[in-house]
Amino acid sequence: MNYCDNFTMLLLALDTSTRQASVALCSEDDLYAEYTWHIGNNHSVELLTSIQRLFAECSIALQQVDAVAVATGPGSFNGVRVALATAKTLAFALKKPLVGVSTLDCIAAQQRHWMGPICAVLEAGRSELYAACYAFEKQYNGDGSICYTMQHLSEYLLLTPLQLVERLHEQIEASSFLFCGELSAASRQVLHAQMGEQSCFVSSVEAARPASTLAMLAQQHLHRGEVNDPLLLEPLYLRRPSITTSTRKQVLLSGLQ
Repeated sequence: MNYCDNFTMLLLALDTSTRQASVALCSEDDLYAEYTWHIGNNHSVELLTSIQRLFAECSIALQQVDAVAVATGPGSFNGVRVALATAKTLAFALKKPLVGVSTLDCIAAQQRHWMGPICAVLEAGRSELYAACYAFEKQYNGDGSICYTMQHLSEYLLLTPLQLVERLHEQIEASSFLFCGELSAASRQVLHAQMGEQSCFVSSVEAARPASTLAMLAQQHLHRGEVNDPLLLEPLYLRRPSITTSTRKQVLLSGLQ
């Protein structure tokens, strides 16, 4: 994945993968507006309001958007669904390209200046982590600007912290790893206890996912002609949502037997 190509298009980016949310309106050269905030569990309530505010404050019409980008997860089942449904609806209604980007890719891209393996992580519940590993190669353009090429060092993973350490040691040779993302104190403690000086951690503030980074990644997909069908794009869950039957429904069903 290359950050070097220069082209201009107006892109709306949406990310509500976790309790942190972000929306951005930007081109390759300009960031018109961006909001990143703690959304809690109010994804469906606050996202549309924030999008409306974004366009109103920029004095830009929704119809001027050239493409829509969305973080596809992993993350909160409800949060991922809300952004994805909104992005698909907008892309379909506006007849604009849609690009889905993994939330883990966005986390890693924030740390692209790190010269070594980057492990993007999110808490998955059940004492497990969503994770993926990356490396970035620095390149220089003729005009003196710097760009980075992203390389995936692993597939998208769902593992316990101990299993993640084992996977890193088995598959990647490195003197140190940078861990970034929404990581609990307990998970961080396990990783550091097992890896010692091989582990470096980014603070929660530095690991925030501004939607402008999502937009930057999506622009690269668009430049390569990689777009998604709004009818077919699915969340990257890694674990399927739990389906439960309410107690009230069980009582009603038992009465019919």
